[in-house]
Amino acid sequence: MIKAILFDVDGIVITGRKQLFSHALAEKQGVSREVVEEFFLNNFRKCSFGKADLKEEIAPYISKWNWQGSVEDLLKFWFETESAKDPEVLQIISDLRSKGVKCYVATRQEKYRLKYIWEVIGLKDYFDGVFSTCDIGYDKKEPEFFHYVFQKLGFKPEEIMFFDDSQANVENARSLGVEAYLYDNIQVLKENIKDLIR
Repeated sequence: MIKAILFDVDGIVITGRKQLFSHALAEKQGVSREVVEEFFLNNFRKCSFGKADLKEEIAPYISKWNWQGSVEDLLKFWFETESAKDPEVLQIISDLRSKGVKCYVATRQEKYRLKYIWEVIGLKDYFDGVFSTCDIGYDKKEPEFFHYVFQKLGFKPEEIMFFDDSQANVENARSLGVEAYLYDNIQVLKENIKDLIR
């Protein structure tokens, strides 16, 4: 019996992103994607796993990106461009919780955006908790991420369902006994949780 469901954030709970932020920033600032992606492929990864501070890591790049404001201004612009919640998904989560199913965020995030989506966007009002790479130190495609989740929740792998838009993450979860599904549209969610909300 499923006791808890883990949801990836970007692409499921938060939607509407037409392009990667790095691409949007490159276009807005009139710089090459390569200049912007250099940060996201290197420094940003360390931030996502709690090994570096985003504000400190991004500061040297501001001039390269022709950004005229502060680090805080840049992060505000970034986070606000990726903040649209999917009301239909959130309603399903509400229905699941009303039936006693615990719902958690499972996300690759650095600490500042994690705080933003949890507190400012308000995901804390919809979920029972959050599991993030910046706190755990491992990615969702690594077994250690889910071993941490199992330990914290106290549930068996087969008592947990997981939705993510990354095949690697889904396959890793399945290999550990989690009932995991690749999310490419809301029908995947509706079909697989229907027996839980009857």
